[in-house]
Amino acid sequence: MMRLVYEAALRFLIGIACSASLYALTGMAAAQGPPLTGQQSSQPDQVKVEALQAIRRSDGYGIASFVLFNGTDSNIDSVELTCWIENDRERRTTVLVWANEPISAQTSQQFRNVNIGMVGLNSRSECEVTRVN
Repeated sequence: MMRLVYEAALRFLIGIACSASLYALTGMAAAQGPPLTGQQSSQPDQVKVEALQAIRRSDGYGIASFVLFNGTDSNIDSVELTCWIENDRERRTTVLVWANEPISAQTSQQFRNVNIGMVGLNSRSECEVTRVN
């Protein structure tokens, strides 16, 4: 009898936690609307991945080399990249890349040996900047 009461209370608490999480996620998604017309471009839009080249290691992971162009008016220390293969954004990988030294405004920096996650045989990798720090 006591076990049934305990299980019911536990299910109730799990339900409350799940509902609160869903509510919080819905609120965050609603707050992330598209930028207003005429609004200044956000930093990730001004930082570009150029000359991306990726190779596949024997364990199936992709190792990339690329040039990162900082088109902002400030230095950046790191970027978050979202990478995918063959236009399949559903199976994307998020990678945090730190610069050895800050990337100055309006300059480029070469990055090498960046692990971009699992890739297929003879697949084409793509990456874009999703966050700038």
